[in-house]
Amino acid sequence: KYHDVKLPDVLGFFGGKRFVPIAASVASIVMALVFGYVWPPVQDAIHRVGEWLLGAGLLGAFTFGTLNRLLLPLGLHHVLNSMVWFVFGEFTNAAGAVVTGDLHRFFAGDPTAGVFMTGFFPIMMFGLPAAALAMYVTAKTKRRKVAAGLLLSAAVASFVVGVTEPLEFAFMFLAPWLYLVHAVFTGISLAISAILPVRMGFGFSAGGLDLLLGWMNPLAQNPWIILIMGVFWFVVYFLVFRFLILKFQLK
Repeated sequence: KYHDVKLPDVLGFFGGKRFVPIAASVASIVMALVFGYVWPPVQDAIHRVGEWLLGAGLLGAFTFGTLNRLLLPLGLHHVLNSMVWFVFGEFTNAAGAVVTGDLHRFFAGDPTAGVFMTGFFPIMMFGLPAAALAMYVTAKTKRRKVAAGLLLSAAVASFVVGVTEPLEFAFMFLAPWLYLVHAVFTGISLAISAILPVRMGFGFSAGGLDLLLGWMNPLAQNPWIILIMGVFWFVVYFLVFRFLILKFQLK
């Protein structure tokens, strides 16, 4: 809007493209003043939601897992993640230090932590790769080579390091109903892991590398159950995705 603005000659240096950062700075100051009043109630609402998630048991775990995926298209899942993994909940470790957040509490030895991390492992390592396989086998024969190149690399990224965005963004806008099913499945996985005697944390994401490192961590609880859950979710994702793609002729 302002890249070609004309100012009086004495202020000419500040015109044109140089005026853009000036206008942006003024706008940012105004926005900062506005949000200084707008944000506190929003922050309070987020805090209340987080406290509810911690105390809601299975429903809280399901809600977090589902919202985590539903907010991903806008990047807003990081707002929820940062609160749940690093802020909400308190635990005093052996040294007397107070740590907060599901992630920090897990690695500090809190036996109740890990609820908001464990359920992601079966989904990211097994569920999403199975979804990729379903997309491959249902692809048109002449397009399978192209599909394989995209889906295989994305599935490997999801399985090895828990980076799921390449695969999720490959279908979330083309087949939003499939993505909604994926979000609900993620919530269910977190709810199931919450009631089972299994706990696992991660330093980066719920991929194979973090599972391998966590397996050697004495703080992990029955990590072998994650593999059983993974086989279950592999079958479920493959059958459901294949059925929905063929039933509704999804692109």
